[in-house]
Amino acid sequence: QDNVWLSGSAKEDNQILKFTRTGRFLMQIGHAGKNTGSNDLENLGGPAGLFVYAKTRELFVADGYFNHRVIVFDANTGAYKRHWGAYGKKPDDAYTFPARAQLLQGPPPPQFNNPVHSVSVSNDGLVYVADRTNNRLQVFELDGTFIKEVFIVRNTLQAEGTVHHFALSPDEEQRFLYVVD
Repeated sequence: QDNVWLSGSAKEDNQILKFTRTGRFLMQIGHAGKNTGSNDLENLGGPAGLFVYAKTRELFVADGYFNHRVIVFDANTGAYKRHWGAYGKKPDDAYTFPARAQLLQGPPPPQFNNPVHSVSVSNDGLVYVADRTNNRLQVFELDGTFIKEVFIVRNTLQAEGTVHHFALSPDEEQRFLYVVD
C-alpha cells in the first residue's frame, strides 16, 4: 500500500513505526524501552529487518539485535499474529551460545543468534530468515514450520557472521535467492 515502515536496532528500539509516503503517522507497534525478551508479544528487541507480505497483509520482522526470533503482525492493524525462533521452536533467551570455535564445528545451535538480521517472503510463501552470526539461513512456511537450513561459510571465525541480507530475483518464479555475505 506504499507505506513507509521504520525500525531501529539500538537497545531501546522496541517499536516499529508506520507512515504514509508523505510522512503522516499511521501506527506504532511496540513501545520504546519496554522489551521483556523474545516471547514478548507487544514489544520488539532491536528489529533488524521488515517485510510486508502483500498476499496475507502481514508484517514479518527479523527481531534480532536483542531478541532471537521472527515475529509477525497484521500489517493493517498491528495486531500480534505469531512468532518463532530457530527450527520453528519457541525462542529461549536463557540459551548460552558456545565459544565461536565450537559453534563453527559442533552441532548447529538450537536458537537464533544475535542478530536475526533479515527476513524475506517469496512469491510462493516461503519465509527466508538470516541468522547472521550462526552463518546460516533458515527457511520456513508462513506459519513458522521449519523447512530447511543452509550454512554460508560456516567455518569462518569472523564474528560478524555471513548471512546479512537477502534479495529474491525479480522473475515471477523467483528462481534465485541472493545472499549478502
